[in-house]
Amino acid sequence: MLGLAGILLTAFSFGAAFMAVRNKPAPPSLLWWRIAALTFLPAVLFGWTIETIPVESYTAGGWLRLLSFTAIAAIAPIVCATACALSRPIPTFAALLGGRGELRPALAWTLGLTFIVLVLFAVQAALGLVFDPRDRDIDFAPFTAAIVPFLVLFFSTPRQIGARAITGRVAACVLALSAIYIVLNESFANWQAVWFCAVLLCLAFILALARDAPDLE
Repeated sequence: MLGLAGILLTAFSFGAAFMAVRNKPAPPSLLWWRIAALTFLPAVLFGWTIETIPVESYTAGGWLRLLSFTAIAAIAPIVCATACALSRPIPTFAALLGGRGELRPALAWTLGLTFIVLVLFAVQAALGLVFDPRDRDIDFAPFTAAIVPFLVLFFSTPRQIGARAITGRVAACVLALSAIYIVLNESFANWQAVWFCAVLLCLAFILALARDAPDLE
């Protein structure tokens, strides 16, 4: 059943990309390889993510937290596959929430809000492991499933011309410094911590290079 969940996630991701380009000219030759790269790890780890929910949820807050992680891990590859098919970049926080009075397409809102929630969860998890690591689970599976699609999308879309987003740079610094501390504190013997910190650095990389795109249409 857990394997089937990963297969369905892959099917939905490819289906979303196909629906996005079905009425458009021939898509780039590398598109489907990019979708495959975007969905592979999320599909593998999605079942693992589901399996950890009843094991690592001790309170109502824990259930809510892990269910939210699972939702983000499911939404991220689907929305990123759609954005990759349409060559839509990841919108910055300022571009999405800056109040410029511009109407954003549904894809931009879904992509941007998913990314914002992911960053908030990542900062919360990272700071939790920095200041209160005792008896705290390391959620490397859902974070990998959610961050990898955004990383592939980042490299699959043209670089934007605009100002560097200050909120992104601040979040990137917090995540990068937290990742360094967590690895040193947990040691390299804890492979889950090393894996978790690696995906945190990937997210920090995206945030550090994000630019305020002038147009997301």
